[in-house]
Parts: sequence; structure tokens; C-alpha cells
Amino acid sequence: MQLAQIKKIAINTMIASLIGAAVVAVVAVLAGSFNDTFGKALFTLMVVALHALATLGFLETRVKINDSEDLKFFTNTMFVLIVLSFVTAIFGIWELLPESVVWKLYGTYFIFAFASLHGEMLYKTQGLDTKITNIVYANYGFMLLVILLLLPLLWLAGTDFGDFYYRLLAAAAIVDATLTILAVILHKLYLQKHPKIQSQIFPQLITKTDAQGNQVQQAVAPNKRKMHPLLIVLIAFLVLQFIAPLFFVLGGFLLFSE
Repeated sequence: MQLAQIKKIAINTMIASLIGAAVVAVVAVLAGSFNDTFGKALFTLMVVALHALATLGFLETRVKINDSEDLKFFTNTMFVLIVLSFVTAIFGIWELLPESVVWKLYGTYFIFAFASLHGEMLYKTQGLDTKITNIVYANYGFMLLVILLLLPLLWLAGTDFGDFYYRLLAAAAIVDATLTILAVILHKLYLQKHPKIQSQIFPQLITKTDAQGNQVQQAVAPNKRKMHPLLIVLIAFLVLQFIAPLFFVLGGFLLFSE
């Protein structure tokens, strides 16, 4: 099915959901009561509309962004997560799944969304230099370890995992964030030494001579754009991932010293 057809279906679904929500609200008002079934039906229509809107956003991203700037793996992962989110929300509204399970599923979706964005940014830094590629592969290992350690904390809330488990998670998170930052820095340094190579995460630079005869570097016109907002979010999370474990270790040290 072509993207235009999917977009048309998403728009029609969103319109139908809004009309349906209005009909449910009008019927509830005329009936003089707004019982549980009316509420669930209204929330269902709202969920359908929101996920149709998210699908439209996904399609617009896929159409407008060119191949060199596209986060293909991340956007495809998000599309799958949108579908899973829709099913989870519907099951939660009609109480086919317990509320605690619904929130745990959404927590899992968030972890996988963040991991896919993180992994794709790492993928775009490797392939130019063997040292950077080896760092990226090692980073993938620690990223997987962080995910495997986070999921039991999410799904087995209230379980005592022991102090070493949390210290292992903190250490893995610090190494994960450090290797990512190191890969990006080395990638940038490599580009400065090889200016003719085009990067997938940094705009390509060209050298021009200004009016005073000085050599200056400028970004190629097609790539003149601000950093992708999702990458800003990723950087913020990586900084938090690096700093939060340090506070955890510092707090444990101060508690032990007392």
C-alpha cells in the first residue's frame, strides 16, 4: 500500500473518530447520564484519533526527510510501537489488561524507543575508522546490558534485587553513555582530518574564502538545518544516564560513611 493511501486512511480514521466522539457525547447528554460504557467508548475514539495523528506524523517524517538525514530504523521502530501502543491502550480502556500491566508495557515501549534512537545514532558514527567501529560494537554490548537490567526492575517492581544489581546497572549506564560520547567525539575529529567525507550526523563542511581572503568553513546549503530535536532529547538522556548513577553512588557512599 502506498504512503498516500495510508495517509488518506489515517486522515479518514481521525475524522471518523472525532465525529464518533461528538456523537457519543451528544447521546450521553441527551440520555442525561454518562456511565462507564459511554466513558470507555469516548476514550476509545480519542485513542484512535491520537494514534491516527501519530501515524500521520510518522508518514510526514518519512516523506520530507531525505535518505542522508533519515533515522530509518528509529522511525520504523516507532511505527511498530504506535501499533502496539494502540492495542495496549484499547485493551487497557476495556480492562482486558490490568492497569499495572498497561503501564509496564508503556515503560517497555519507551525503553525500546530510546534504545532504537541511541543505536541508530551509534550506527551513523561507525564505518569510517576501525577504532570508532570497535567502540560502537562495545557500546552496543553495554546498551544491551542496561536494557536487560532495566526490564526486570520494571516488570518485577517491589523485588529486592540486592545492592550489587543496582551498582552493576549504574556502572553499565555510565560506560554506555561514556562510550557513546567518545564515539561521537572521535567521529567528529575524524571528519576534521578528512573534510571530504560526508557525515550522517554532522553537516558536511566546505572551505570558502571570505572578502578578506581568509579561509572559512561553511555547511553545505542542503544540510543547513538545526540539530534534529530527537538527537537533542537523546543527548539529554545520555547526560542524565551518566550523572544519575554518580549521584546514586555518592548517596550510597555518604550513607555508608554515616
